[in-house]
Amino acid sequence: MLYLEPAPYIVAFVDAVREAWGDTADVAFVEMNRSQPWDYRIRSAAEIELPRGAAAAIREIGQRIASGRYGLLHLAGWGHPVLAAALVIAHLHGIPVTVESDTSRRAEKTTWKSAAKRIVYPWLFSIPKVFLPGGTRQAAYLKNYGVGETRIRVAQMTVDVERIRAHADGRKTELRAAFRNRFQIPAHALVVLYLGRLEPDKGIEDLLRAHAHVAAGRSDLCLLIVGDGSLRADVESAAAASAAIRYVGRLSGDDVWDAYYAADVFVLPSRDEPWGLVVNEAMAAGLPVVVSDRVGCADDIVVDGGTGLIVPAESPEPLADAIGRLADCVELRETMGRRGRDLISGWTLENQADRTVAAWRHALA
Repeated sequence: MLYLEPAPYIVAFVDAVREAWGDTADVAFVEMNRSQPWDYRIRSAAEIELPRGAAAAIREIGQRIASGRYGLLHLAGWGHPVLAAALVIAHLHGIPVTVESDTSRRAEKTTWKSAAKRIVYPWLFSIPKVFLPGGTRQAAYLKNYGVGETRIRVAQMTVDVERIRAHADGRKTELRAAFRNRFQIPAHALVVLYLGRLEPDKGIEDLLRAHAHVAAGRSDLCLLIVGDGSLRADVESAAAASAAIRYVGRLSGDDVWDAYYAADVFVLPSRDEPWGLVVNEAMAAGLPVVVSDRVGCADDIVVDGGTGLIVPAESPEPLADAIGRLADCVELRETMGRRGRDLISGWTLENQADRTVAAWRHALA
């Protein structure tokens, strides 16, 4: 199994797959802290940190594949040079390949790269025995490049929703109060949570503008922002200028789950979002969600008007309207949160792992 980095959801998924597989499965990471500092430590000889640099990493993978040790290669996509090279190397050695993907068609930019993909991807995508797209949009992306239905098995991309639900079992009120007290959030406040990287493609600027519009008409609204990134200074400035914004930086471990349970609404207004696993997490915690129409999981788990609200990307006014609508109606929040929690309860890591192992067995057969 080859992944770019040991993000917590990837590590949890790998563990679930190994349990479902019941046999040897090594995992290699291209980088240990690619998108943010995960502070992960290699746990066993079955986990591999590849040498730094694409050339050295590709050599290492080539040597491992040529050793005859492996019967199958599982890739987390194809967009990184190391992943693409591994795909071709395995093909040249006659080793079957399965590929998971969170790439959706909407996320693709119309540039010279698009023309190159039209030439290269049909050939590249002919190699894997099975593709495991996260959901509907991701499957549509593959079909757009000629991948047939028989090689597509939707993985239902997710996180450990059972752990998130169990985290607050019987103590939601306690966790909510403790988190709010820790970060000086009034007990009566209606908290809108954003959790993720602070980057332009996440729609942070749209969120700040939308929040300013909603907060101008009410005194109980609090925007809680969790994360770090290139827009941190902008978020810090907004928080310093408004008592209705709390910025708490990057959280990890149980603090992340506590943030969900301290909130009333979750929002992900991304301008470009292949999937959005934070939506799975928020729904597992029973929150109604507001997402942009460019969030890749929207077609599968966000039922507009049912489990949340879907708004146009890069549109602060509709985003403000959606937040205001949920802020105004506790019954709507509770109904959507309950429906979302029920829906996401079937999107377990065990389910995704079983689908992955079934794809492996199909590829090996």
